[in-house]
Amino acid sequence: MAELELRELRKTYRSRGRPAVDAVRGIDLELRSGELLGLLGPSGCGKSTTLRMIAGLETVTGGDILVGGASVVGRPAQARNIGVAFENYALYPPLNVAENLAFGLKARRRAARGSRTDVARKVAEIAERVDLTGLLQARPAGLSSGQKQRVALARALIREPDVLLLDEPLSHLDAAQRDTTRRELKRIQRDLGHTTILVTHDQEEALSLADRIAVMKDGVIQQLGTPYEIYDSPANVFVADFVGEPAINLLPGISTGDGRARLSEAVSFALPVKVAEGREVVIGIRPEDLRLAGRDGGSGARDGGNGGAPTGVRARVSAHEPLLESGIATLALEGVVRPLVVLTDPEVRLARDERVRVTADPGLTHVFDAETGDSLR
Repeated sequence: MAELELRELRKTYRSRGRPAVDAVRGIDLELRSGELLGLLGPSGCGKSTTLRMIAGLETVTGGDILVGGASVVGRPAQARNIGVAFENYALYPPLNVAENLAFGLKARRRAARGSRTDVARKVAEIAERVDLTGLLQARPAGLSSGQKQRVALARALIREPDVLLLDEPLSHLDAAQRDTTRRELKRIQRDLGHTTILVTHDQEEALSLADRIAVMKDGVIQQLGTPYEIYDSPANVFVADFVGEPAINLLPGISTGDGRARLSEAVSFALPVKVAEGREVVIGIRPEDLRLAGRDGGSGARDGGNGGAPTGVRARVSAHEPLLESGIATLALEGVVRPLVVLTDPEVRLARDERVRVTADPGLTHVFDAETGDSLR
């Protein structure tokens, strides 16, 4: 498979009487041969526009796209040997599954260079790869959403593309189908080794499937890294907030200059790095990185450096959701407007307005500049 490189790729939409819209603002990306990269971000961030430019379905305003070291900008879509599986499947209703799979081969005149037997062989091979052999005579109307998605994927793969593009491939599936199809998709991509870009707004999809993830916002890549790097070391507040479920706690505070940040007169947390006194920061702590240090009877000093006092920040329980694998506690901190969300052990039961103490490991605490949003770790 070929490697893929984007150099300063830009897309600007212009229309008469309206301001220009910069949908993609100078993206640089390089994919190794056989790599699966997740292009992750909210709606309108430019990820689908990027995919369409790579596929040749959108013109490029500036920059370059190289496949196997050669530029494909200016080539029509059908001349790029890039396979695309669309969000809406784009299957032909009058054709059965076998005919849908063969359609692209015939359209590219491969049938003219080979025999009909060769086309049938390729259809049979790819159908076996994606578990469609028993459905080759079925029409799209009789298929489930998961089966339609497999047909769309098989149709993209049968071309033996240099690069495979997946546009929100699991968005129309229910939870059970999504889990099954995600595992199948990962197996197929690993087996066939296609250089792949997966466009998605679903963080779980990107974290579980991708070798690396590029998180986008407003046409710009905010961070590029492995799933672990994106999750454990977010580059800024946006990445930290977008990736993670339940969402990370983001709490504004002011550095005290002695390794802590004060959120209110009563509450402070230790910082992972030294920050100048008086600097406004945002503390980020994931719910699973907080620990309940026990119930609080109301006595004892608050966390903030009082030696010998009970450990942890005092908090009041606003709500507790006991779930099967864990619980979710929403806590109120004295003088702090934003709530604190904590994952609890499944056997823990907390009552509304109960007083507890909560601790955070400084090594798992993130700190961001309040003005720029950039990580200070």
